[in-house]
Amino acid sequence: MALWRGDVRVSWRTQIFSLVIHGVLALLILLSPWPENYGLVWVTLITLVVFECIRSQRNIMACRGELVLQGNQHVRWHQKDYLICGKPWMIKGGILLSLRQAGGKKKRRLWLAADSMGQREWRTLRQVLLNGGASQQNLD
Repeated sequence: MALWRGDVRVSWRTQIFSLVIHGVLALLILLSPWPENYGLVWVTLITLVVFECIRSQRNIMACRGELVLQGNQHVRWHQKDYLICGKPWMIKGGILLSLRQAGGKKKRRLWLAADSMGQREWRTLRQVLLNGGASQQNLD
């Protein structure tokens, strides 16, 4: 029985935040006064920021799909079972879940942004997590 089930979409706020942070870093590198013989360092830093931005956008795009919160701190995500490790970190705009794959040692952090689902789904998820999953209500 699922305590909560929802379809997680791509968070536009998270994507924009990531792009702004990487853009600011790139601008700082580009606008900083570099000595003439530091051209290789400058190009390397810009390349690292660009590739990190691409990696960040791919990670954000991968955080979509059906999420099922089951009883006893179990989560089903991308056809894999996970256990919630510790207390979820919650702020107004998102929830950070620390997950450990069931029966294994592989850990993963999952950021769920408020704009990645409907308002009703968001409120219900927060309520279930704040109650520690104690409410055995079926919210399918």
